Formats: sequence, C-alpha cells, structure tokens
Amino acid sequence: MDPLFNQEERELIKLVNYFKKRGEIMIIENKLGEEYKQMLETCDKLVEHLQAHAKNRDVVIKEREQLKGMVRDNAQCPSCKSAAQLKLAGTEKNEQGWTSNRYKCRKCNITFVWNAPNNPWDMIPYVESFVDNMQKKLENEEVDDLSKQQTMAALEQMKGNLGKLKRKWCISSKNTS
Repeated sequence: MDPLFNQEERELIKLVNYFKKRGEIMIIENKLGEEYKQMLETCDKLVEHLQAHAKNRDVVIKEREQLKGMVRDNAQCPSCKSAAQLKLAGTEKNEQGWTSNRYKCRKCNITFVWNAPNNPWDMIPYVESFVDNMQKKLENEEVDDLSKQQTMAALEQMKGNLGKLKRKWCISSKNTS
C-alpha cells in the first residue's frame, strides 16, 4: 500500500478492496447481475482518486516546508546587537496578525520578538507594506540623489524578491485547491 496514505485512507482502501472482491465473487456465483460491474469500476476509480489526493497532499506539504525555509530571520539582540547567543523561544502574533519569532538572548537574559514575520504567507504583506513605506518616505523627505538612487535600487531588489516569493506562493497555493 502507498506510504503516502494516512490511517483513515488505508482503512478506506481496505474496505473498498474487500467489497470489490466480494462483488466479484458474487457476480461469479450469479448472486449479483452484470449491472453491478459498474460498482467494481467505481471502486477502482475511488482508489485512483485517493492515490491522486495523497500524492497532491505530499507535494503541497513538501512545497510548504520549502517555503518555510525561504524566510530566514537575521535576528539580533536589541541590547547587545549579537546573534550568537540567541535561542528561539516561540512565536507571537502582532497587531497585523503576522506571526513572528520570539527569541531569548542568553547573554543579556532578555526575551524579545523579532519584528519580521517568520513565514512566507505573512512575509508577502510585510514586505509590501515595507516597500510602500519606503517609497512614501522617499517622496516626502528631501534626500540627496546618491542616497535616493541607492534606496531605489534596494527597493527594486526587494520588489524582485517579493515577486519570486509571490510566484512560489501562488504555485503552492494552487496545488492546495
């Protein structure tokens, strides 16, 4: 049996196979008419659909794990500015509903929440809001041309990375539906 199946799916396939075999035996013994052969085909289709579902679920789970690996925190302690002594202490949701990592600095013995989301589905709106805020600041503030060009180049790079993240997320979310 396919290792991708969960326990309920395995039990369902066992039941389907049992009733299929019983149906075949009953048709051979002439206890059921030939019109019940459609039931046997339906049993085969059900097993095929379960296999397709299990494969799709496995692909989605793998892509979700890959997406989780795309977002990395470059967290550092707000007190000592070090990342060497940080320990992941959990997660918290902020007022926007984004999930962020909570860290404990072993050197300073403080706990803090890193301000960036820890997953791609929250990272997309976070980066979009960050880019919008930076563009508004560039438009409103008087900044020299060199700094403005560097900031615009960084924003374009962020937009490119955001596009990659959106494409990857859209591919993954299409597989779930």
